[in-house]
Amino acid sequence: MSNAREMRSARLILVAGLAMALAGASAQAQDSVSTTSGLPGDALSAYTTGASGNQRKDYGVDLQTKVTSWGSRYYIGPVSKASLSSYTGAPNFFNHLVATAALSNTISPLGAYPRATYQAWQAAGQGVNTLRNSVPTDDGTGAFGIVDLTSNQGQTMGFAMLEFGGGNNTTFGDNEDENNIIAGLITMTPRVNKRVYVSRLVAATNRPSASAALTSNSSLGLGGVDETGKVVFLGDGFNVSSGDNPLTNRRLYRVDTALRNIAQVNQIASSGPVDTTATRTLLSTTTNQTTPTLIPTGVAGRPVLLGADMANNLLSEVNANTITLATTHLASGVSARGPIAFTAFTSALTSNGTADAGTCAVLARGPSATKTRNIAVWGMNTGGTSENPLRFELPLLNTLLVDPVDGFAPSSVHGSLGNHEFMNYQSQVCFRGGNGPVALTVLPTSGDLLLAAGVAATGGGSSVPQSMDNYIAVCRVTPAGVATWTIAAHTGGPNGAAGSSKAILGRDENQNLVPIGELAKYNEVYPGSTSGPSISAPSMDKLGNLYFMATIQLNTLPQPTRTAALLRANFDRDTNGYQLEIITKVGDVIAGPNSTRNYQIQFLSPADADSVDSGGTWHSSMCQQLTYAGQITEGAAEITYGSEFSLGALLFRTKIVYDINNDGIFLDPTTPPGAGSPDQAYNAAMLMLPPFNGVDIAGAGGLLLPDGSVDGEDFIAFLNAFGAGDPVADLFSITQYFPDGNIDGDDFVNFLNAFAAGG
Repeated sequence: MSNAREMRSARLILVAGLAMALAGASAQAQDSVSTTSGLPGDALSAYTTGASGNQRKDYGVDLQTKVTSWGSRYYIGPVSKASLSSYTGAPNFFNHLVATAALSNTISPLGAYPRATYQAWQAAGQGVNTLRNSVPTDDGTGAFGIVDLTSNQGQTMGFAMLEFGGGNNTTFGDNEDENNIIAGLITMTPRVNKRVYVSRLVAATNRPSASAALTSNSSLGLGGVDETGKVVFLGDGFNVSSGDNPLTNRRLYRVDTALRNIAQVNQIASSGPVDTTATRTLLSTTTNQTTPTLIPTGVAGRPVLLGADMANNLLSEVNANTITLATTHLASGVSARGPIAFTAFTSALTSNGTADAGTCAVLARGPSATKTRNIAVWGMNTGGTSENPLRFELPLLNTLLVDPVDGFAPSSVHGSLGNHEFMNYQSQVCFRGGNGPVALTVLPTSGDLLLAAGVAATGGGSSVPQSMDNYIAVCRVTPAGVATWTIAAHTGGPNGAAGSSKAILGRDENQNLVPIGELAKYNEVYPGSTSGPSISAPSMDKLGNLYFMATIQLNTLPQPTRTAALLRANFDRDTNGYQLEIITKVGDVIAGPNSTRNYQIQFLSPADADSVDSGGTWHSSMCQQLTYAGQITEGAAEITYGSEFSLGALLFRTKIVYDINNDGIFLDPTTPPGAGSPDQAYNAAMLMLPPFNGVDIAGAGGLLLPDGSVDGEDFIAFLNAFGAGDPVADLFSITQYFPDGNIDGDDFVNFLNAFAAGG
């Protein structure tokens, strides 16, 4: 045995030395700034058309490693900026605001890239805006300039975002507001995801051009998107003047971005959409609607729109392109509140065992109830019909709703549980998104159904402005129907963070998890605020971990730091408890690999002026399917507590400010005190992925389970796979991490290269 180990070590040293001699530079590319400092920046206009226009842009984005408070690592980066603000005078914003963002619930199987070529770069000023960027240059490696992916394969997610601006008069909230749906596809290689390739399309606009005055014909609300880039949304005539030909009805639309005619601006008006080939009007009604979602194409064989109106109907495409109304999705006497959420996981509780598509959930009121204290759940078939409706109500008994980690009982601080309500559906949410207030999954080993939603502990959840006293309640239901409740996150008592708010953990010098702060009430971070919430709606990954935005207080010296953050609540399946980890926070600085400029996170928000912020996290923010099919066994037992690899992908809205002159100061020139600053500020959709490394193919759980380190186990696993002709060894074609269907010398030599470079 000792001799065998010595021979193996010698072989590793020999091969590693060869690999070091062969190693080349690693590829990096995207996120961009304009060739000139300050305004107007390089955001894309939503109204230019043709081959050199902006209706579709295809580009690469190199993500950056982000280390969390627990020492976990994720890849993060801006996959799409909002569009250019189209004012007739000098611009005073770099781009539109992002109202909400969505990601497909599932990811495609391995297949061809959506586009044959993409642009990629690694230089300040380079990018895809032909007016504001220089052309990306080819460095001779095939990694930059025009990247040809014709013979490569990847996996694809769909993404979408709703954006809005003040229009020509720069005034928000009147009939000149611009309102666009941006959607598209994000594709990555199966075993290395630090670079993603994006195909960004303007799916729909509410006006025909940048210069058109008083012609905003509709207001749009984002629903859902699937892995093929089909996006569904709501349109109505809210705040559009009668002289502007507004939508008089509430309409549900679906745009197939793969069919978008880039020679047209797809304006949504009363007369119908401009791009009729790509756009279907699925419903026109006078009944108020909430924003829709959909069963993905990969699940049902076609996109199936799902929606809920305010007459308690479920709307679905039982027949393609035709909406059917039904009320059988709700238990007797139950009334729904807000948009519905869909997961492609099936629960034994709600399945009849045939043609299962997944599970839906929505906030609800019980029979004759005046408070929103229920979560309604039902199964969905691939044909668009519902089955087995159930509901689960917040407990009334104090001992049944306690945080098992810190013992926090909301009844002891905020009074009777009967007055607590689920809240995150009021104000703009029903009409603009996101989808949906309830996050859900089905645990793969136990089959337990998990449901999570935000609660207003004081003031009543159905009223606006919303309360700042909040918690996230989680209901866990066994396949036998036994429900237990827990608390994942909570604010404290009247004294806020100084009271009994949920602790946030971080690593100390000995790598132990210790408290580094706690959640804070919204007005502790933003003094003078009179409403919340302090905690956004949650997203949930496949294994029950939650992701949400909240206001926080950190135990820094000489005084506490109060800010907003994106957090993860790590779920312990054995104890039903959650512990909090900071993923990123306002003030964090990230190096842009493509722009070669640092940028700072300057906006994350759980609340707007009177309610939950549509730009927070939602069920629709999450791709729950574990990415890179075959890379990780989807069983829960192989993914440990707190592991990054439980995440499929997360998309969230933020504002980033680039340090153009590298002075270490991040000043937005459109806001005081940044006037005259050379820096550039953009509202963007940020993608977060688990950090796959192409040569990290062996871990404690076995082949293809990454363990976060590149070592001899990975090398031996590759040699064994290569010798056996196992597809695991098809890691490379030429110089990239792309399987090409051949296990040959390219795979072997390039594995040595990558192994020596640490991946």
